Amino acid sequence: MGIYVLKRLLLAVPTLFVASVLIFSLVHMAPGGPIRVMLGDFQDPVLIERLRHHLGLDLPLYKQYLHWAGNILQGDLGFSITVHRGAPVTELLLQRITVTLELAAFSMVIALLIAIPAGIVSALRQNKLSDHVARLIALAGVSIPNFFLGILLILLVGVYLRQPWGAGGFVPISRGLGRNLLHLLLPAIALGTAYAAIIMRMMRSAMLDVMGQDYVRTARAMGVSWPNIVRRDIVKNALIPVVTVIGNSIGYLLGGAIVTETVFHIPGMGNLVINGIFRRDFPVIQAVVLFIVVLRIVINLGVDLLYGVLDPRIRYGAAE
Repeated sequence: MGIYVLKRLLLAVPTLFVASVLIFSLVHMAPGGPIRVMLGDFQDPVLIERLRHHLGLDLPLYKQYLHWAGNILQGDLGFSITVHRGAPVTELLLQRITVTLELAAFSMVIALLIAIPAGIVSALRQNKLSDHVARLIALAGVSIPNFFLGILLILLVGVYLRQPWGAGGFVPISRGLGRNLLHLLLPAIALGTAYAAIIMRMMRSAMLDVMGQDYVRTARAMGVSWPNIVRRDIVKNALIPVVTVIGNSIGYLLGGAIVTETVFHIPGMGNLVINGIFRRDFPVIQAVVLFIVVLRIVINLGVDLLYGVLDPRIRYGAAE
């Protein structure tokens, strides 16, 4: 396993290089720039050129990229240009990472609490009323955008029910875990519902596939009780493909958090990158997107290693 992990980490190097080039190029190809945002209506050409030179924006793009990449290798993500002028981007990320990760984790917990039981029941009662209801709910969950569901939840809880925690905002854990989770409940539901639907459908399909295997029929013929077969064989083996979906969903949750945090006014990474986009803060945008890429690579590696826990027959690097 150690050799396998080392190979995966080495393969991550070119992936990160290509991702960093794309991120840097796309950000700098976007119209507008931080200088015009900083100066506002006072667009003095001489001052613009001075600021471009001071920030290094007058250099060729490849030199700007090499400077940025070299600083990253030294742990320096640069300084915010327009969102929080002069503030180190690393500090801004550290202040907001925990908020976004907490929201993503809470959303995934809600998704799993809904998806796994619903998928199991739907598979065990195939083509019955509960199965049809579960699939209908899953279809609705996939179809409704999380930002639209978030607005509906705010209208329902914050406006009609007049609950202060339903109007958005964030309460840190230091002011009470209960209040913290209560303020994250609606955004977590809005963000986790769509992924619950995806995971539920995958769990149902995987369960049905495993239930048709020969070893399940053999176990039933040997007199093993059906609940034990479901618990020990069917559910455990059905979780293997589901784990892949869960791993991918975590990455998508971070992307979905960008919109959700904006809707609910949550001061996380999503809110930070949206402000960075509006104000053309290149270092902030590049740092947040690159962090999400790194996190996706780590999550994918963790998912691959988890396969071996769920299925001991898997041997890493055996084909090599």
